[in-house]
Parts: sequence; C-alpha cells; structure tokens
Amino acid sequence: MSDAVSSRRGGAAASASGVERADDGPASASRALGARIRALRQSQRLTLTQVATQAELSHSFLSQVERGLERMSMTSLFRVAQALGTTQQALLTDDADTEPRGAGTFHVFRASEATPLDAGGSPLRVLARDHPRFVPMVMSGSFTEDLWWVHDEEEFVYVLEGRLTVVLDAEEFVLDAGDAVYYQGGIRHRWRTDPDRPVQVLTVKEGRAGGH
Repeated sequence: MSDAVSSRRGGAAASASGVERADDGPASASRALGARIRALRQSQRLTLTQVATQAELSHSFLSQVERGLERMSMTSLFRVAQALGTTQQALLTDDADTEPRGAGTFHVFRASEATPLDAGGSPLRVLARDHPRFVPMVMSGSFTEDLWWVHDEEEFVYVLEGRLTVVLDAEEFVLDAGDAVYYQGGIRHRWRTDPDRPVQVLTVKEGRAGGH
C-alpha cells in the first residue's frame, strides 16, 4: 500500500524502526486482493464459474478481480468471502506473503494509501493489515438495503459524517454524526442512507471471531 510503514521485529521485510514500502498504489492493492481470492479458491479446488455463481457475480468480472483489473464493492466481497468460507476482513488483511504477527509489530496508515474496494462508489479504507486482531475501516458513500449482512464477528459502527439508518433484525436506529452502535456476531443487519445524502462511517470488526 502506498506510503505505508510496517515493521516485523526480526523479520526480513522490515527493521525494528519501520521501513517505507513502495508500491504502485491502487493497482497493487487490487492485485493483492485478487491474488488472495485466487489462492484460496484454488486451494479449495473451486473453479471461477463455481465461485462466481455462488457469489452472484459474472465469471468475467471475478476473473478481472483475480487479476487485479477490477475493484469490488463491499457487497461483492462479502458474497465472494461466503462462497469461499471466509470473511471480508480475512481477504482484506491476511497477506499471503507476510510473516505471522509477532511482538512489536506495527502498521502506520497513510491517508494516501490505496484501496481495492469501494463503498457506495467511494473508496473503502482498511486502516490495519497483516493479520490484525481487529479491523478498523472507513466507509464513505451511499448504502441501500439490498442485502442482509450476517457474520460471526462482533462489529462497532461510528458515524463520522451524515446520517445512517442501521437495521438490526426487526429494530431500526437512525444514527447522526457522533452516534454509534455495537452489535454481536450472528445478528442480521443492514445499512441505509437517505437519497443523495452520502455518509462516512468508521467500522471496527474482529479480525477473527472470538480471536482475543
């Protein structure tokens, strides 16, 4: 990711004081995500057509994603993760070429970092990587109730700008800037924004359910 700083003390990738790692921005981020999807799919001996069908995506689109030529929406990534038996945050943060996290590991996020995803037409930024215990993300854009989300991980949502309606099973809550909601895993939920009124939210999920 662009202008990132990451350290794994004693590892080959960085020194104890942190090292700048250069890349080519959005293209690099998209390729990394695509490579993780392809590697997991192939390890399960699934074809592109099988995963695309289960995720309700076209074969050609998923092929482009795996090659880093297309950006996915959070909804599409959720469906692909389900098809592969994993989670969005695992696909976004578990770099295949990184070492296991050790004592003293850190990551500094830069505002200029690229993202392979979009949320409502705007970038979704993952603020931590390399197998984090919790995954903070900033989502900007519009959201519609086209999908119920259900996952094992607990989640915290804080509205930075705008207004967000959060539906938790049969209950509905309108959150303005400064409001927040936390819900445990297993609760059906979906988000909605008012027409032509985008929102910016900070959401934090467990990196792995129960992985404390």
